[in-house]
Amino acid sequence: MDLQSQKSRSKWLIRATLVLCTVALSACNRPNPTPEVLDPIYADLVQRSLLAKAAAEAAKEEVRTLRDELEKLPARDVGRRKTLEDISKNESRHNVADQEALYYEIRAEQRKQYARSAYLKAFDKNEPWPDPNDFETYKLQRKLRDAPREWSSKLEKTSRYNRKSPEEVRKELDAKLKGTKPAE
Repeated sequence: MDLQSQKSRSKWLIRATLVLCTVALSACNRPNPTPEVLDPIYADLVQRSLLAKAAAEAAKEEVRTLRDELEKLPARDVGRRKTLEDISKNESRHNVADQEALYYEIRAEQRKQYARSAYLKAFDKNEPWPDPNDFETYKLQRKLRDAPREWSSKLEKTSRYNRKSPEEVRKELDAKLKGTKPAE
């Protein structure tokens, strides 16, 4: 190779590198058109909606099979009453799951709109998005919302295996009153 072709080749390589760097730098500075995909809250709402839809479909199918069974039963059959009760329970379960699916669909759509606006604000300010504190708060709220509301589920069940003798209970109370740990 002669010197002239090497110079032209090196100039071409430098120009190509500069063009690639310019394109890479300019391409990285655009906002994401679908930021909701990055949002874990949106993903959870969509997943809950899908689960509720599946539960609604399962309840609907169960109602269909029970109605078919009811048609096959004779008029004065003993199991007819039980089948009617099962149909009623499954219809109410279907309605609840259907409403839940609709609720989570609406919440997901609202979250999608919020995510887009919040992402653009964070993008303009060069801040990270989504905020991990938001997801932690969401998980805590979901845990509280999903917690059982019956007192019996909050209390530890006593059985013959985990009951304490009156002496053990007395020792624990005395130790708590004194401010020391009970001896075991």
